[in-house]
Amino acid sequence: MTFSFNKSRPPYPYLSAEIEGSFAYRTVKDRMPVILTKVIDFLCRSKNEIVQSSHSEAAALEDLKLIIGKLSKLRSEMQTNKTLSKFEIDCPHLQDSEKWNTELIETKDSAAPCWFNSPWLLVECYMYRAIYYMFNDSVHLKGFDPFSHMKEEAFFVQKNIICQLASYTNGLCLKSNYSSSELHVHFMKLIEICLWGNRNDLSLSAGNTNTEVKSNSFFDDIKQLNSHILVNNINEVWLHMEHIQNNPYDNKELSIIMDNSGLEMVADLCLAVYCISHKLFDRVNFYVKKIPWFVSDTTCNDLKWALQYMENDCTELQHFAEKCRAYLHSNQFQVLEESYFTLPLPYHVLQEEDPKLYKKLCRSQLIIFKGDLNYRKLGGELCWPSSTPFKTFLQGFSPAPLLALRTIKAEIICDLPSSKIKELDLLDKDWMTNGNYGLIQFAK
Repeated sequence: MTFSFNKSRPPYPYLSAEIEGSFAYRTVKDRMPVILTKVIDFLCRSKNEIVQSSHSEAAALEDLKLIIGKLSKLRSEMQTNKTLSKFEIDCPHLQDSEKWNTELIETKDSAAPCWFNSPWLLVECYMYRAIYYMFNDSVHLKGFDPFSHMKEEAFFVQKNIICQLASYTNGLCLKSNYSSSELHVHFMKLIEICLWGNRNDLSLSAGNTNTEVKSNSFFDDIKQLNSHILVNNINEVWLHMEHIQNNPYDNKELSIIMDNSGLEMVADLCLAVYCISHKLFDRVNFYVKKIPWFVSDTTCNDLKWALQYMENDCTELQHFAEKCRAYLHSNQFQVLEESYFTLPLPYHVLQEEDPKLYKKLCRSQLIIFKGDLNYRKLGGELCWPSSTPFKTFLQGFSPAPLLALRTIKAEIICDLPSSKIKELDLLDKDWMTNGNYGLIQFAK
């Protein structure tokens, strides 16, 4: 059985660009066309460098010209609210075309799905899947990541903060006999780091990499930003961590459903290094995207590139990268790819749609879902009343104790009373979309 936006009979409407003035509307109208324009401009400017690695530069250049034309057509169709086309050829790496085409056929009460009239999750995911399809359909440019240059530039811009995080984590690993209260304090701080690292989102900034945190110390920023955590279940998380330590699990697993590369990815690695080095978990599973996704989402190649870069940089980064490499070699770190994370499907249907992945997640003692897109999928992309309890919001999705870390960049939220919403609206009219507020939400 395949989930469809039509058949699911949701309790509330879907987020959609159909609502003028909404963030979904501004995304489809402005941000997504800008992202496509930046990709087109990059391919035009860098065509000689891109085709150099091909066995046939002339043929690769023809492939590139065809892709640029298709990207331009996609941008035009988006801006004029055309119908989303089916994927005619499957991608062996994903084998997801049938699921995609089913969603496209059955969405919106069986009417043709259009850019502004269909659920936002569907159309935003569709754009990135279509970009991948164009490269995969070529002969000489299969597997090319048109966002890699943006991710690498962002890493360079954020390098000062990344060094701070590496140095901090290296220091935490020097001592092996922390008391329970010390482990608690450091764990909480690393969770906060993972939360605020999520502010760095290139799809939100439409590929603008000039978004370095202004302060000299990322830790000073975190102290100030922690007053902006609107729901904070961190103490419940630590109580669960104590439960894990006090029970004889055969293999304690932490799974991180990752979001952005660069600073946020390094923050996730810092948490993982700390957890393994102090035996809070035996293994950390990093779930990355199988294909380039939402500009800055982490792929296997992004992680490899970052480790190689750090291994050849300053001493602190070298030491940190060595720890990560050692844990990868011992399988205490596992980097995993799953096609479900690049489908336009919410998580409450995961057990039915992908039982193998669901069973894998069930083996975890804690799952951390990072970022805004994961949060939208946790909530089924619905316009929930803000006071909805987190467990209700999850619609029965509970493979294991679950932690959502998210800086708020979309108009979907739960566990927040309407009085607080009114207060925030008066304080900052863009609070739901600017990434300046965060959530630490836990469900067991």
